[in-house]
Amino acid sequence: MAKAKVSAAKPAASALAGLGPLLTAAAAPHRAYLAGLGVPPIWITMGEIFTAIFLAVYLLSCTCLTRVITKRSPSVGKRGAAHVYAPGRWLADAETNPSKHHAEVFILRYSACWILSVVVVIATAAYESWGKWGYMSYCGACAAPAVLYPLMFPLQGDVRRPLRDWYILKANVWIAIFSFIGNYWYTHYFYVVLRANYTFDAHRLNDVPIALYLMTHAYFMFYHVLSNAALRKIRSRYQPGRGRFAFECGAIAAMSYSTAFMESLTICGFPYYSFEDRDTAYTLGSAFYGIYFLVSFPMFLRVDEDVRADGKAPSEALARALPVGAADAMAGRMTHRAVFWEAMGSGMAVLCMLDFVRAYLGIDFKMLAGGH
Repeated sequence: MAKAKVSAAKPAASALAGLGPLLTAAAAPHRAYLAGLGVPPIWITMGEIFTAIFLAVYLLSCTCLTRVITKRSPSVGKRGAAHVYAPGRWLADAETNPSKHHAEVFILRYSACWILSVVVVIATAAYESWGKWGYMSYCGACAAPAVLYPLMFPLQGDVRRPLRDWYILKANVWIAIFSFIGNYWYTHYFYVVLRANYTFDAHRLNDVPIALYLMTHAYFMFYHVLSNAALRKIRSRYQPGRGRFAFECGAIAAMSYSTAFMESLTICGFPYYSFEDRDTAYTLGSAFYGIYFLVSFPMFLRVDEDVRADGKAPSEALARALPVGAADAMAGRMTHRAVFWEAMGSGMAVLCMLDFVRAYLGIDFKMLAGGH
């Protein structure tokens, strides 16, 4: 299996490189000091980027998050019931929304297993002996439990519930649609804009390894449960308003860039995924990839997030008299039809944003199904 070769410079790389000075315009003496210690320039740049990102988020938290949600304490003193700050929550409420709560716990536990397997595979270079079917088998094994395990062993929050109410199935549908769109369409923007390339032997669909469609499902299930937790903590801790909205936007941007960068960093040990300029892939490429999550993180949270009274729907007689989907809406649940269209709409929003960036950079786009 031949490893990827670095190709000659292309206009696309030149266009991106032209943005490089913006990242280092404020170069300070610390860069020379760190360089003298042998720290690679790219790590100095990334350190500066993340310092700026998290400093901005911290400043937003100090200036915008001023209205904390309070709740009445059950204990009553001389002056009546005291008000205490609501602690907020990371996971969906186990009492009012058990289906989503237990699904998120399951996804976190299941993700720990496949992440450990990826570490072992990369550390041992086990992929060197794989062929097309080896990649398909491994990536399929990483993705399959997200769907098959809950069907074979219903999660605690889904016991005695109809399948249409299972959050884990809706989450799988949403992520499957979004990750398919991402691989089928968005990957070609990486081919064109960042000169990325997959060089391992694989079955392909639209010049993207089919194994990656499967692996992306596992990755995205994990990412989006983490983003759910962070956004839910903000929304359940602070009162709604412009300040919270501004902080939430900053948090989403920070999480999007961080997620994209960490994925690029963790797979750098896999030699069959190459970039023309890896440093550019880390800096600007992470921002480009992060566009996915600017849209998907807040949109995915919407799925069954506002279930009320344990999602109890109206009586059967009333439900039959209501329009399709109205009963689920009254219970705060999202129908599978709504899940489908929201995932499709999110995919289109990301596609537009990626193409706006490409057009701004003046890069021609061509999708080649037979190989780029």
